[in-house]
Amino acid sequence: MRKEYRQRLAKEYRYAVTKMQEAQPARKLFYFSVFFGEAQRVLNLEWNRDLVLIYTVTQHAYTQINATIQAPGLGQVLPIDWIMVYEKLTRAADGLATYYEMAENDASKEGMYQTLARLAEIAYMVSGNGSYLYEKGLIKF
Repeated sequence: MRKEYRQRLAKEYRYAVTKMQEAQPARKLFYFSVFFGEAQRVLNLEWNRDLVLIYTVTQHAYTQINATIQAPGLGQVLPIDWIMVYEKLTRAADGLATYYEMAENDASKEGMYQTLARLAEIAYMVSGNGSYLYEKGLIKF
């Protein structure tokens, strides 16, 4: 990826993380949307497999969390600790920002993949079955 795009992502992602850290829980998801929005803008300028993976996973996580929150009563029925969800979401967002701030190497890529796996896990946890598995103790954070 060209250096200018990597710097652009680092700057936008770090701003979003800072805002997520400052925001009330419900507002954190709004700032998280920067991760797939900015990824898509950069993808329009330069194709990158890792970035399309970031786009796909972050968009799915956003959509799943938002759908659970918006479903009438579902967010209250599922045994979900929303404060913890937003805390983990903010930590994962920070991991992606850090990835773009660092020089790209095998270790940083592995960290990025682990961060994306955590985001997928968060998205799954706020689903019906995921919430059930979290309640049973099979999904641990």
